[in-house]
Amino acid sequence: MSNKVRSVDGRVIGSRAQATRRRLLDATEKLLKEQGVFDLRVVDITREVGTSAATFYQYFNDADAAILALAEEAVEAERPLVDHLHPAWTPSDVATRAQAFVDAYMAYWDAHAAVLRIRNVKAEEGDRNFRAVRSQANLLVIDGIQAMIADGVATGRLPRTLDPFTTGAALVAMIERLLGFQNEMTKRGSSRDSIRDTLVTLLSRTMVGN
Repeated sequence: MSNKVRSVDGRVIGSRAQATRRRLLDATEKLLKEQGVFDLRVVDITREVGTSAATFYQYFNDADAAILALAEEAVEAERPLVDHLHPAWTPSDVATRAQAFVDAYMAYWDAHAAVLRIRNVKAEEGDRNFRAVRSQANLLVIDGIQAMIADGVATGRLPRTLDPFTTGAALVAMIERLLGFQNEMTKRGSSRDSIRDTLVTLLSRTMVGN
């Protein structure tokens, strides 16, 4: 990600303007958590910050542009998850490594849940910008899983019917889907611990084998 932050007209902005932009993003995320995307208006964001709509439009074309910026920041926050996939898990350490990875993923999701849910909805609706940022984020983890699956297939620990990329994509989709619906699942009797333990078991057995 470039260190240069730009206004809507392409100018690189200074530290004071960056601070204003940051406050607008923080307000956007706060309101997403409180009221969701469908009720979010630019006037609500600017009222939260105590500034004008004209100021908002110096940095973002609309509320979606601010949400997209938050989604791009979430990509950077996801990068440390990849560290949990290197070096490759082994049968002797898979239990602790898989749990550390799932715990980190759940913490990441908790920190960015409102933005990630909206990113995924807009991506599913066909918004190309949100689809691109979701793919960028998911591929970070998929690539690490893919390498581990490929090694397991090559060494005979995993069945040759497992396609490495497809398996990585399926596992990431499973994790995101489950974490995105944690509230609904807890209403049906699933605890947070049970969600974590299920993910750990499915990941470890798929990526390393029995």
